[in-house]
Amino acid sequence: MDQHIRVFATSPRTQDFDSYWSGIRNVATFADKHGFTGILIFTGNDTHLDPWIVAQHILHQTSTLSPLIAVNPIYMHPFTAARMTASLTRLFNRKTYLNMITGTALSSQEAMGDDISHDDRYLRLEEYIEFVKKLVGSTKPLKFVGKYYQANNLQLLPAISAENMPEFLLAGQSDAARRVCIATNSTGLQMLQPRLEEDLSNVRGIHFGVVTRESDEAAWEAARARFPVNRESQAVLEYSMLNTDSVWKRRLKAASEQVVAAENGYWLVPFSNYQADCPYLVGAYEYVFNRLQRLIAAGITTFIFDFPGTEEEVLEEEFLHLSQVLRLSGTIRP
Repeated sequence: MDQHIRVFATSPRTQDFDSYWSGIRNVATFADKHGFTGILIFTGNDTHLDPWIVAQHILHQTSTLSPLIAVNPIYMHPFTAARMTASLTRLFNRKTYLNMITGTALSSQEAMGDDISHDDRYLRLEEYIEFVKKLVGSTKPLKFVGKYYQANNLQLLPAISAENMPEFLLAGQSDAARRVCIATNSTGLQMLQPRLEEDLSNVRGIHFGVVTRESDEAAWEAARARFPVNRESQAVLEYSMLNTDSVWKRRLKAASEQVVAAENGYWLVPFSNYQADCPYLVGAYEYVFNRLQRLIAAGITTFIFDFPGTEEEVLEEEFLHLSQVLRLSGTIRP
């Protein structure tokens, strides 16, 4: 695989702790086996385990995988994030990726006593990224004066090597998110849009799931078996929309209401069923491969793939089929 293309798997989202933990271990095992860059680890009031603890386990468990850790300023001071990043890097001699986010459920925000507006949260995030970058990039004492963070003669010793310097990814599709992404030179992330590679807006990373098989018919049969329509779960999604100010989630919800049948392999039933936070691309190996190639040609360098379920057999099968697609060309071959 070309070095400039990074491929991440997502850790599973489930309310059952046993499934959550076994799912993370299964995803890490297969992502490592198939040569993925790393695994995205979520954060939030509703996650069962702290993402930094999970990241340490993944680094212990795997041989080459890097953690992509979701970081929200509401949960951690930037010095702590910098120190944790440096600690993991030094202990395991692997790069750590940071997925910088501002979003959490409005009820969680209220519970944490964090009442600043959507756009102000992105101003805080910009300061946060700048703070962490300065700490990990130099051993000189840091003086930092911002609206949200201040420091005077603050040091992080020793410095991280240049090759293991953390990389910052930033999700979000609002104007505020895009501005911060450009200002901090972070890798912008967005969900796959209905027009696929034609709807990219100044981003280098993209997030979606894939169900693929040798033929379109087999792929759709597998997809519908993995994600049968669930009216009760759809009601849960409707309720969750009242508890968010996320721009990307509202856009995806609007798209799910407009796209009745899947077009061009773009499928939103997993999202509508509240079983995934992203759309899925469904189709034969060749079709999915061609779409990935066109995304790369459009400037995408980072892929974050969602996977259905937490069971070992399901994940093993889906990783195997997706890897068949990634091996069709030396351009993206784990």
